Amino acid sequence: MKLTKFARLAPLAVIAAGALAAPTAAQAAGSQTVVCKGSEARCTATISLAGGASAKTLKIELPGTNLKLIGVNSTPAYTAGAYDLYDPNYALGGSLFTSKLSAVKSLPKGAKLILKFGTPERLLNCGGIHTGVGGLIIETTGLGSTPAFGCPQAAGVARTWLKRFNAYQQVERFSVRGVAYRCKVVPFEVNINCTSNSTLVAFSAPTGH
Repeated sequence: MKLTKFARLAPLAVIAAGALAAPTAAQAAGSQTVVCKGSEARCTATISLAGGASAKTLKIELPGTNLKLIGVNSTPAYTAGAYDLYDPNYALGGSLFTSKLSAVKSLPKGAKLILKFGTPERLLNCGGIHTGVGGLIIETTGLGSTPAFGCPQAAGVARTWLKRFNAYQQVERFSVRGVAYRCKVVPFEVNINCTSNSTLVAFSAPTGH
């Protein structure tokens, strides 16, 4: 994927839902402008994937100037590998996010891309811990207490995920030191996001055998 600029910014916090922008002639011609719904601390932009896209220009109007792309998701679940975001950029003092979007043409009505923006409160780069993965970080989401915030916990999550992956076990849900995590693949160089109720652990790992 080409979103290496955001390799360390992939938290998946619980964010207020965004609204799908109504299609216009300009969008049909290859560009789309969406207002990111939320606050100056967190917001969500939702884009239709129906009918696919070919190097469409996305313009996301942000409610603040300190927001960064912190999560990417899509629905239904099978659309996860059917799109690509690339050439990201911020303009207008940080209040406008732009990116290119390509998506499979056969995607049906109701398929949506969800972009989440936020201002990370705390983030630790744990890449020096030997875990067998790369780009290891842990970040608070600003929700709940953070007793599990720290590089040892992040390393435990990464090792557990990799051990289960190599054993052909499910890696979507597991617990580390009593903390429950949900993990998913995201279209970033740091491609695994594991979230608890208050933190995100992200790292680069293989996603196929």
